[in-house]
Amino acid sequence: MIRIAALPLLLLPATAFAQGDALLSSAETAYAGGELDSALARVERAIAADKTSARAYKLRGDIRQRRQQLELALIDYKESETLDPNNARLYVSRSAARITEGNIKGALRDLDRAIELDPADADAWYNRACAHYLVQDNAQALKDTEKALKLRDDHADALFLGGVVKGELFKEDAGLDDIRRALALKPEIPGGRMSAAILLYEMERFEEAIAGFTEVLEKDTVAADVRDAHYYRGDSHYNLKRKEEACRDWRASAKLGDKDAVFIVKNYCDTDEDKIPRKPQRKRRKTVVSF
Repeated sequence: MIRIAALPLLLLPATAFAQGDALLSSAETAYAGGELDSALARVERAIAADKTSARAYKLRGDIRQRRQQLELALIDYKESETLDPNNARLYVSRSAARITEGNIKGALRDLDRAIELDPADADAWYNRACAHYLVQDNAQALKDTEKALKLRDDHADALFLGGVVKGELFKEDAGLDDIRRALALKPEIPGGRMSAAILLYEMERFEEAIAGFTEVLEKDTVAADVRDAHYYRGDSHYNLKRKEEACRDWRASAKLGDKDAVFIVKNYCDTDEDKIPRKPQRKRRKTVVSF
């Protein structure tokens, strides 16, 4: 079926298409290298040269999503979809934006469409696992990560999420193994070191947990992870009956705003008590997947 909107393009000089293609290719190269300002400038010139390029609108949407401009990104994705509704990667990209904005139902619709178009796209299955994880459907999230890994066994993010889910399902040993494999593939995966240390702590492997939290404190900069690493390293020392070391960490955690640590410092560290009276029952720490 001929699209009327496409007919005027036949009247454009061939040089206009060549210029648009060259600009778009250079924009994609800049985007892949993390040069977002340069990529945006080039893709906007490419769009000016060819306003019917679905590929260009998708790329601009990806750039805007990376810059946290979600509303603008979604407008570009809609335009790209209008021009080419059969690009599986478009729906994968848009699902990420929708997950970030909290529209899980919309993300799942996009992912169903992406998988319908290309069932061998490991990223689509991973994104779907993230969506299910965020609505606490761990069983389905695990199935989706396993599908992603069957398609690409070196998918570090899928390995990490699978490890996190296994840990939450109390399969700590298997979860720890997956997280360590993910870190070997992608050492700077957000939350990776913290998640591994937490699993060691929950398995009461306190010496190993202390080493893990120490690594978090040496290498990570996320404020919540630093605060919690001090808390859990302190609790690990406490379980090994090392009050001085425990209280050093709890004081650091308290200074960073941890209310449980404030209570412990006041009622244990600043006293002659051998045990913490009415020790706070800390909720299990839920990993936040950086998406």
